[in-house]
Amino acid sequence: MTDTPAQTAEKMALRVYDTRSRAKRDFEPHVPDKVRIYACGITPYSPSHLGHARQAIAFDVITRWLRHSGYDVHYVTNFTDIDDKIIAAANEQGVDFSQVAETNIADYYTVMDAMNVLRADAYPRVSETLPEIIDMVEILIEKGHAYVGNDGVYFDIDSAPEKYGQLTGQTLEMVRAGAGGRVAETGSGKRDHRDFALWKLAKSGEP
Repeated sequence: MTDTPAQTAEKMALRVYDTRSRAKRDFEPHVPDKVRIYACGITPYSPSHLGHARQAIAFDVITRWLRHSGYDVHYVTNFTDIDDKIIAAANEQGVDFSQVAETNIADYYTVMDAMNVLRADAYPRVSETLPEIIDMVEILIEKGHAYVGNDGVYFDIDSAPEKYGQLTGQTLEMVRAGAGGRVAETGSGKRDHRDFALWKLAKSGEP
């Protein structure tokens, strides 16, 4: 008699590395038999590259394994289709920034399909969720966790120093200037060089 996927999963328990505790833990979904995954997606300012493939394949393997094991999985990954790099590429090519994003998103789908990567259940775009993003930024400002600088809105890392970096096991001292391209040594009106941008104001000639 062959085991069902759920029975096989009981024998092959999934263990994941918890960056907060820095230890492996047995995977237990918040809702039994249901898993929701959100993975930070690509910024489509150029054709797809190895970094895009690495992210897509990693979560494709995880999603396939969970579904094979009997879990109901809802997997979401986004497109950051408004960004400084996209605008710069558009200016260089002499086209609208949305055309750069659309062209490279289409290329992403083509490349991932060729590698047999399953499509995500949803691909939300920054351009489609701007009202929600603005609402969240305003809430952070109201709660004292963000502030307006000369060129945008920044998260104030000193507003909750005991909580910052909990999930990644980092402390404020470990935050490196320039990490992720959103932290810089200097910034217009920044209180701390480690504060990162939540919203960037449009420069002259930008949308």
